[in-house]
Amino acid sequence: MTRDGDSEIFSEVFFGHGGTTIVNVMKRNVITMDHTKTAHDAATLMTEKKIGCIVITAYEKPFGIITKKDLVRVMANLNISTKCLILSFLASRPLICVSPTQTIQEAVDIMRRNNIDHLPIVEGDKIIGIVSTRDLAMSLLYS
Repeated sequence: MTRDGDSEIFSEVFFGHGGTTIVNVMKRNVITMDHTKTAHDAATLMTEKKIGCIVITAYEKPFGIITKKDLVRVMANLNISTKCLILSFLASRPLICVSPTQTIQEAVDIMRRNNIDHLPIVEGDKIIGIVSTRDLAMSLLYS
C-alpha cells in the first residue's frame, strides 16, 4: 500500500519539481469523432489508427472521450449492436482536460485523482494535444 505523499515524491524524483509543462510530452495529433457517430464507428477508427481513445466532439467542441476499455465494457454488458450505440450516450463526460500551461506534476495528479489514462490538453475550445499514462511512462524512460 502506498501513502498519498508517495505519488508526489515519485513525481518529483522523475519529473523534477513539477516545472515542466505537459506540452513537452503530449501528442499533437488528436483523433476526434462527432457525438452522433456510433460505437462501431469508434471501434473501427481506433483499430485503423492503432489508438486507445477518441475525443468526442459536439458542434466541433470537446464533449467527452471514449476508450477501448469503454467499448469492451459496453459490449460485455449490453445486448445491443455497436452500430446502434451513439457516442453521445457512451462518451465519458464531462471531459477532464488540462491547459497547456499546466505541469506534468499537475497532469499526473489529475489523472490519478480521476482514475483516468488519457488527458486531453485544451486551449480555449480547441484540443491541441493529449497525453496518456503510457506517454508519461515513456517520458520517464527517455528523460
